[in-house]
Amino acid sequence: MIDDSSLLISVFKILPDDIDFYVQAPSLEDETILNMMDNTGYAYYKLIKLDSLKKRFFINHLETHSAVQYFQNIEIKNGDTLLFQGFDGIEFGILSKNVKMPEWFKEKCIDTGDCTISNDW
Repeated sequence: MIDDSSLLISVFKILPDDIDFYVQAPSLEDETILNMMDNTGYAYYKLIKLDSLKKRFFINHLETHSAVQYFQNIEIKNGDTLLFQGFDGIEFGILSKNVKMPEWFKEKCIDTGDCTISNDW
């Protein structure tokens, strides 16, 4: 199994810019991340809108801070298209079958069982 933040960081690296990152993390106390969050129409999800600059900042923050363990569930979307779902501190995730996956990601995340590919979306 890879480090939890490493899975999420790897996912961010293969996804397009301009994504919506929905987070369910009621115990999160990381002020940097909390300040990036907006309310959504869902009581249990907060939203972080990431463009290329914010995504790079967010990845750098995750590499140096222990926040991922507080993420209960996440969804990453591009518009209405679901790209990734992560669960339980991002110990496991499901990637859209429509995301182009480089070989390094397959070896690091898929072959190890830390991430699967959706059959449906």
